[in-house]
Amino acid sequence: MSDRSDLPAPIEAIVRAIGGPSAEADERASTFARGVALGALVGAAIAGSAIWQRRQATRPFAPKPQESPRDPA
Repeated sequence: MSDRSDLPAPIEAIVRAIGGPSAEADERASTFARGVALGALVGAAIAGSAIWQRRQATRPFAPKPQESPRDPA
């Protein structure tokens, strides 16, 4: 195979694009996917917390049991 260093820059860019993604592009894509997944998990935790707080706020409180009067005898 010939050395590609003698190719003009635009032709070299086309050859690289046809050749497939580089290792750097794969790394960036996986970093992006991890960021999206982490953001989804954090968002779900925040939404779940908000729902839980609203549910607890609307729940009626159970009445405290009445203390019976003590006999001093």
